[in-house]
Amino acid sequence: MANIYEGRINMKPLTRKDVDDIVQWGRTLSDEEGTRLLDHFENHQSQLYNAIYGELSDTIAEDSVDMANLFLDLCFDIVLVYHRILGDAPQEPEDTRWLESKMALLDAEFKSLSPESPMESKLSSTLNDRFVQRCIDSGTPVALLNYLDDQVLHYASFNSARIPAISLTNNLLFVVVRLMDSIYEYQPEPLSH
Repeated sequence: MANIYEGRINMKPLTRKDVDDIVQWGRTLSDEEGTRLLDHFENHQSQLYNAIYGELSDTIAEDSVDMANLFLDLCFDIVLVYHRILGDAPQEPEDTRWLESKMALLDAEFKSLSPESPMESKLSSTLNDRFVQRCIDSGTPVALLNYLDDQVLHYASFNSARIPAISLTNNLLFVVVRLMDSIYEYQPEPLSH
């Protein structure tokens, strides 16, 4: 599969077969190759790596340790898909607030989608529209999101204690996918001389 660039990095539309093939390819990696891939990701995207293996998985673990472990496995699948389609993760911005600002924006957008949101309806509608448009513009891989959702539902079906963590797990997986979109889209400002 070739990298697709349209002015900025943009993932080509993936089919479910593409996602399944990439995940199966990932299963053939040796432990050393898998570790090398994650090490590269950690070295180039330490903020996101630390969020995945820290706060995000810990939040899920409060509801279900099993689902937190599944989240980590599926995050590896996400990294695999982006690596296979777009190449190695680029170097993260030096500004440590970059990831925080992306997560805050995603949080506001997620709240706009929630029917329980006390947000004023015009603001909620604007954020909701922005959320959908950003997903479309970034080329967020719907087939990947469907794969993740299927995996979460399948795994939860084996133990009713996992069911309460389905929504949180899916939401945080979606956050990781959107953040992956962002890191591959990020273009640092040119240095002035």
